[in-house]
Parts: sequence; C-alpha cells; structure tokens
Amino acid sequence: MNKAWIWLVLVLAVVLAVVRLSIGQQQPETQLLLNCSSELYDHQQGGNSRQYFMLMDVQAQNHNVVLNYRYFSTDGQPLGSVKLGGTIKRRPAGAAYDISITHKDEQLLQDVKPSHMDYLSYISNLNLTNKASHPMVIEMLDTDEQQHYAVIRSQPGNAVYGCRLQD
Repeated sequence: MNKAWIWLVLVLAVVLAVVRLSIGQQQPETQLLLNCSSELYDHQQGGNSRQYFMLMDVQAQNHNVVLNYRYFSTDGQPLGSVKLGGTIKRRPAGAAYDISITHKDEQLLQDVKPSHMDYLSYISNLNLTNKASHPMVIEMLDTDEQQHYAVIRSQPGNAVYGCRLQD
C-alpha cells in the first residue's frame, strides 16, 4: 500500500509538471485595435489622377482578426469596402503580426473602384481560391502608446498607414 501511494504521488507530480510547462509555452493573448487612414491616388493616362480616401480598421482579439477596408471619394461618398477575417499571431520578435485570411466580404457601392480595392480584391481572391487562405503581415514601424498612434506597413502591397491606437 505504501508503494502504491508513492507511485500515485509521483504520477500526479509528473502530470502537474507537464500541464504547467504546456501552459507556460502558450503564446500570450493578442489584442490589437487600430483605426488607420490613407490617401490613395490612381494615376490615369494623360497625367490625370483620381484621389480617394481609405480607412482601415484592424480588430484582433486572441487569435481572431478582422480587417475592414472602407473606400471613399474626396467628397466623402462611400465607394465600397473589403472585410477580411482570419487568424493572427505575433512574431516572436514582437514587431510584426502574421495573418492568415480565411474569408472575405466585399461590397462595391459605386461604379468607381479604386485601384487599391481592385488589387486587394484580386490578390485575396487568388489566394483564397487556390490556397484557401490569404497570407498578410502587419509590421509596426513606429508606435507611441502615450500619443495613441502607430505607423504600420501591410503586406502584400507594401502600403504604409498612419493609425490611431485604441484601448
């Protein structure tokens, strides 16, 4: 009976050690809320160009992420939106996030489609159709939590956005 008790205590100690190690190795919770904006210019033939505004919201909680791109004319008329959803994880270095987009919702509200929206639609459709996911990276180029701002780069596309950090 004494040996059985010792074995039981040893087995419980090993199980508790394994559980504690597995909990300690899990990635920390990711929480990110950004409101970003950018001015877009579509260069046309003959030197003419069209200007648009784009707002991008990034909402990440745990490993889920939603990126919502909204496009507007210069007079504030909504042109359309692309909403991407998937999973996110922070790179070990901490300055970038790897995103795997698994679903998309797109709306075109006007006849005009900004080139950025067209490119985002095309490349995400291509990857979602052929690979079932669209890879993205958000790299934090500069952040100031006291001033509540961040400058980020989004891949693919190499676009740079000024963002407001939300609590």
